[in-house]
Amino acid sequence: MKKHLFTISILSVLLLATGCKQTEEKVRHIPTAPQMKARIDRSEPVKTVDVEQAAENPVPLKLSQIASKIEYYTVGDARFTVTQAIELPDSGAFITFNNPRIYYRKQGIPSKRYGFKALAYKWNNEMNGQNMFYDKKTTRMYVALSGKTQETRKTGTDSIPFIGVLPPLDTMLTIKSYFFPESPIEKYQLGRRGDRLLGFSSTGYTLCSYRETAGEPDGITTFNLQGDTLCKFRLKEGKLAPRTMTDSIPFFQTFYWNTGQDKMTFMIPYCDTVYQLRDPQTVTPLYAIRYGEQGLHLKEMKDAKIPEGKIWLKTFYENPKGLFMGLYQKGGRKIVDWIGWEYTYKPTLTHQAVYLKEEGRTVMLPAGKNRGFINDLDDGLPFWPDGQTDDCLYMLRTVTEMRELVKRTGSPKQKKLLELLDNPKVFERDYVMIVVR
Repeated sequence: MKKHLFTISILSVLLLATGCKQTEEKVRHIPTAPQMKARIDRSEPVKTVDVEQAAENPVPLKLSQIASKIEYYTVGDARFTVTQAIELPDSGAFITFNNPRIYYRKQGIPSKRYGFKALAYKWNNEMNGQNMFYDKKTTRMYVALSGKTQETRKTGTDSIPFIGVLPPLDTMLTIKSYFFPESPIEKYQLGRRGDRLLGFSSTGYTLCSYRETAGEPDGITTFNLQGDTLCKFRLKEGKLAPRTMTDSIPFFQTFYWNTGQDKMTFMIPYCDTVYQLRDPQTVTPLYAIRYGEQGLHLKEMKDAKIPEGKIWLKTFYENPKGLFMGLYQKGGRKIVDWIGWEYTYKPTLTHQAVYLKEEGRTVMLPAGKNRGFINDLDDGLPFWPDGQTDDCLYMLRTVTEMRELVKRTGSPKQKKLLELLDNPKVFERDYVMIVVR
């Protein structure tokens, strides 16, 4: 009898194990091949942004030409500067990514730490600071993480990047203990290590596609969050440069204009066309940036060295009024801070160019000590965007720099600005996010 009972027990365990295995196999998702055919929508003509011609005759512009309102937010101290900001709809508040921390910012109340905690190496640092996506419908935050552990933090070996989904905003601002990357949150692995994450949203992600030995990508591939390949876009033809040639050449920037929540505007590296991903299978070329002879052409490179005088794009932002292009020219005069040092918390630029949409023309702003748009909204610092969220552009500056450079005109329109600068609770080490819309 005991023998029969033992046999029945063993069979039960085996059946349970087999059942669990079959259940696991049923729920295991096998990614599919491309489901859609790529569409390049050329129904509207590509607009030419003529940087070469604009450089011949620089022209000053006023801030009121591209914005009508200006606001100031204190956003932390020098230890953790802002790399991304997200406007929260109808709240007058922002979420800022002070790498590696996230904060909730609203005027008139103390800043609050968002309930997610990750060390710097836990974030996907190939995202140019665009590590967050906020879903306005569900108020949930999507974060791009590296998948690295303490053992793999330097090499990245065996680490698989993933997108994590956090609980809704109200939960994240009221919880008493932090969520960590290791917490049981929703996770979606990217899986393809050779490609670079170009962007992501609440519906999927986009990778910059490389061939085996190529140092420049020839297109992009879209996926849903489960890892199914939705569509492949070939955006470059012909022979591609090898990795040995392109290692020292910087990548261009990817950015969102969050008003169109699932739309992504981007440039793939070593390209002069600005595209927009309208949906997982539709790409539209929007702008062609013309640099002329000063453009960065790979065929002119020798030993991955960039010749003197060559110019390329480092930052690119947009609002309803214009495009804002931060350029770098090798050997050019760098834009520095008030004491002559390069800014440590944002890319170094040598030129600032603007494409005015309504006029259809490109303008290069003049070189000078204080570069940017002349601030005629409140007579504050000259303005140049360091980031964007929805229709808002924002610039980052230290309180020290503002207190040293802002000229007090006695004008009533300086009231809010001077209240900030004269506030004893705003410390010299603080940074200010200057928002225009």
